[in-house]
Amino acid sequence: MSQHALQSLLAPTSMVVLTGNDAHDPLMLALLNALSNTQKSHPEKSYQESSAAKSCPVSLVGVRPATAFAFPLYSTLSELPQSPDLAVLVGSYAAQESQPSMEDIIAACGAAGIGSLLMLSWTGDSQASLVDSLRKHNVRLLGPNSFGICRPKQGVFAWLGLTQPLSGRLALMSQSGTVASALVDWATWQGIGFSQVVSMGTPVDVMPSQVLDYLSNDFDSQAILMYLQKIGHPTRFLSSLRATGRSKPVAVVTEHSVGADERVLDAALSRTGAVRGRRLNDLIAAASVMTNARRVKDGSLLIIGNGAGPGELAAQRAMELGIDLLTPAGELHDRLEATMAGRGGIGPVTTVWASCATDLFIDLAVDALQNKDCGAVLLTLSPTALIDIDSLYDLIIKLHRTQKKLVMVCLLGGGNMTNMRTRINEAGIPTFRTPETAIEGFQFLVQFQRNQLLAKQSPDSHAFRFKIDVSEATKTLNQLFEQERKQELKQGDKIPQTDTLRDVFELFHIRLITRRQPAHQLSAPIHLRVFQDAIFGPAIGLSLEGAQQHKQAEAVALPPLNTILAKDLIQRAFPGEASFELESLLRNLSTMVCELPEIESLELADVRLHDSGSVYADVTANLRLCKHWRRYEHLAIHPYPRQWVSEKVLKNDEIATVRPVLPRDSGILADFVRSMSHETRYFRFISNIEELTPRMLASMSHIDYDREMALLAVINRDGQDLLIGTARYIDNFDDQSCEFAVVLGDAFQGLGLASYLMRQLFQVAADKGVRVMKGIVLAENKRMIEFCKHLGFSIQRDPDDFSQVIASIKLTPNLLEKCRDAC
Repeated sequence: MSQHALQSLLAPTSMVVLTGNDAHDPLMLALLNALSNTQKSHPEKSYQESSAAKSCPVSLVGVRPATAFAFPLYSTLSELPQSPDLAVLVGSYAAQESQPSMEDIIAACGAAGIGSLLMLSWTGDSQASLVDSLRKHNVRLLGPNSFGICRPKQGVFAWLGLTQPLSGRLALMSQSGTVASALVDWATWQGIGFSQVVSMGTPVDVMPSQVLDYLSNDFDSQAILMYLQKIGHPTRFLSSLRATGRSKPVAVVTEHSVGADERVLDAALSRTGAVRGRRLNDLIAAASVMTNARRVKDGSLLIIGNGAGPGELAAQRAMELGIDLLTPAGELHDRLEATMAGRGGIGPVTTVWASCATDLFIDLAVDALQNKDCGAVLLTLSPTALIDIDSLYDLIIKLHRTQKKLVMVCLLGGGNMTNMRTRINEAGIPTFRTPETAIEGFQFLVQFQRNQLLAKQSPDSHAFRFKIDVSEATKTLNQLFEQERKQELKQGDKIPQTDTLRDVFELFHIRLITRRQPAHQLSAPIHLRVFQDAIFGPAIGLSLEGAQQHKQAEAVALPPLNTILAKDLIQRAFPGEASFELESLLRNLSTMVCELPEIESLELADVRLHDSGSVYADVTANLRLCKHWRRYEHLAIHPYPRQWVSEKVLKNDEIATVRPVLPRDSGILADFVRSMSHETRYFRFISNIEELTPRMLASMSHIDYDREMALLAVINRDGQDLLIGTARYIDNFDDQSCEFAVVLGDAFQGLGLASYLMRQLFQVAADKGVRVMKGIVLAENKRMIEFCKHLGFSIQRDPDDFSQVIASIKLTPNLLEKCRDAC
């Protein structure tokens, strides 16, 4: 259970190539040639881990290739001496009566104990028939039409790219094989290595979200580049991307064909912590900083160069991207001027004469970085006969090691500068070839930090907090449906504002008035609308009245919104404006959108806000029937699941509040684990830990409620929250099972809390479609085993580790009914 479901597919320790029945098939010969070259290293990149450090054993099954390769050949999969992790289908099957079908190939893989299939070729089989065969024989498929995978550290190069990637810390997932090949070729030239390369092809079984799940937990992948053509299921995609973006930087470039409104896509990705690029060059810029760069400190960027031209190009790109450059003033200006001593000019682009000594650049950078107004420095250096390459390298490395702020380097040119870029990049300093790319890399870091803040927001639906009667609101909307039927409005016609519609707003604490009064909160009337995106569902647009027709003038966000997200939306729409009343209106409107999927579109025109809290607006709505929708099914981002907040009276008469975890709970989680006895901690984590690391705390408190749940039992002691027990699950990435864990504080065992937590957890998991819950229990933990049996779990020895048992239970309707009765 500790191994990810895609481990054998993306990081195989052995593979077999199915060569088909055409000995001259060019695709097959190209792959085998690449596999036979895996023992060749990159001598010019000796600082990188050699591709030959490990090798992945390869066997062939099928026709003997026209070109001789040193791989053992077998006629059928059943002849293999042992089952490989991965089968690679690349050979074509010429038209013959005995030609095997995809069903036959998948069945043969399943019978041979091969659980993963990589398909580089195409197939005419329908997606439904492929999925049926894969499920029947318990095989996972990447492709068809994939360009392949690489895992350089393990010597896995099952792909059709021209260049074998170096081993490194950057993962690449691309839905275009040619884009992946081009990026790998560029990165190798730059000395940038990869932990994993995955070309998706046409997703049939394994989806991008599932590959993200794998990379999120891959220790070797410290940052991820993505090129997407299709998103697939939006909620699952955002869920996976958000889980990944919390732990490592992610850069995404998408095609317009994803089908989403550009502004909605930006808003969706910003909520995951990932950063979006619009050009392939953006991925290149991101790759240069993702595994090396430090956090951007408070302050602006200063450019220092040995000539005006490159620095001005960087400044022009910064202006285009809205990046503020530092104009040295006061004490900083005087200090830089003293150091410069008339050998250049001071400004946002501080230019040193080309005839100056190399160390002058570094002295200026030190002066700037010691000032609070400077958050980062970009050194732009062009090759001249006066630059001492070795001295320059030593000075840049010393600057990086002695300063805590971000230092970036742009070395223009080729030749010696190419080798210098490689050496500086190896030392962990973001290094670029052009000034424009350097600025784009800096923008990536700024956006990444902003999006990380947005990703940490877990806004809930205020319907629970303020006890909004959602059923009454739905009933009121049904009256509007009846009105629509009587008036015989056509589908899509907007329903004008009526007293009934105002009643719905009142239920969500939005007090509409019809008489126009002078506005006090904003300088001009505004326009608010709710609209449906083809991919991500409802979105909220905010603009000045009359400007909503111009997309660039409208700021867009996805519900749910909290105060921080509402403020961010306001600042993007009206920079410099602040209004508590508008924040409140956006939060309440967001709640209404979350709770009422019947609202297909909504427009609030000529909105004027008043100190009293009332809102003047011309309101029109478009409604739809949603009788059988699950709660929040219409949303791309799920609100905090307040419906699972409950209270439990313990046997000692204390009352525990049981609720889903919040990001702010990291402190009480840390205290809870520290308070456990050594035995309790060992049984819970199956390791000897004394306390949780910051990364563990972040992953346990910042969760995605669509894919996992952590229920906390909290009591109040002396006005402080005291955590006394937790139960959590996380899905196993197979859309049907999850893994659970439960633990109580030592002083709170035997009070009936553990059973309550688990029964609540059963209901949460079942509501998300989970069918089976499993957990690992140490065989020596007899008390936990008996507890699981009491709840209905079956207990089996772990076939991979006899010191453990696996507890599993099916979440049947009968079990869930008993849970509801017991709770």
